[in-house]
Amino acid sequence: MIPPQPTWSARLSVHLAQINDQTKLTFQKHSGPLRVQKHFPQADGSCHIYILHPPGGLVGGDSLFVEILAAANTHTVVTSPSAGKAYRCAENALDQSVVQVIDVGEKAHLEWLPQETIFFDGAKAKIDNRVSLHASSSYLGWEIQTLGRRASGENFSHGSIEQASQIWRDEKRCHRERLQVSDANRHSAWGLNGASVLGTLVAVPKENQQIGAESAILALRTLLHEPCWGVTLRGCTVLVRYLGDCAENCREGFQQARLLLIDSDIFNGSTKGYEPRIWKT
Repeated sequence: MIPPQPTWSARLSVHLAQINDQTKLTFQKHSGPLRVQKHFPQADGSCHIYILHPPGGLVGGDSLFVEILAAANTHTVVTSPSAGKAYRCAENALDQSVVQVIDVGEKAHLEWLPQETIFFDGAKAKIDNRVSLHASSSYLGWEIQTLGRRASGENFSHGSIEQASQIWRDEKRCHRERLQVSDANRHSAWGLNGASVLGTLVAVPKENQQIGAESAILALRTLLHEPCWGVTLRGCTVLVRYLGDCAENCREGFQQARLLLIDSDIFNGSTKGYEPRIWKT
């Protein structure tokens, strides 16, 4: 009989509030290896939060739960200091589970901008993203998935990824999608068509920004015109997608798209669009 493998469960809860025109981290609680590495107040009144998972990756049976509550009028960027990893699982191992819950208050703006997640060959990951927005708040978030380690000659030849994402605004769902990666669709033309990197950026503008969002879409299509990119507008929700083989190109494209959207003045708060310092190291 194979002995059970040790697993780690980790939880992190972060609360943010606006105090004297500055977004501040007012509460954090963690259990297990998951915590805020650093928070950086910015000159424009926003705050950058770095979330750190010290083990650096997930093995079979590991679980992470992240909760972020951003109060009214806050302006927050949340990122990670390095790429996340989902390692190969033994055949009898439990799934690797990640749940991320974000709540954005009245006239607040939050950006969820983690660095890419690398899925090793044989990973079995389940990811659940849930975002709740006030009717007057705004949001920008992205996810970048890298399948296998091409630089090391490793493909994602077996394993599975299931990711569900939902965004609710004023208790009405404005975005929902589900990603399933398996042997069945990894190489099919109707699936990933052999691509090893896929990314999704979702932006929900502040109230009454339909014209601004439509203008931003036209600019994004000019900026990201290569075949690996797709830009669409669903209602007032902006979607930017990447399907290719280079995580760096995906990340750079998303960073350019972020700056363009911020400059379009369709979000709450500052329009300076400071980049987290960790991206430059």
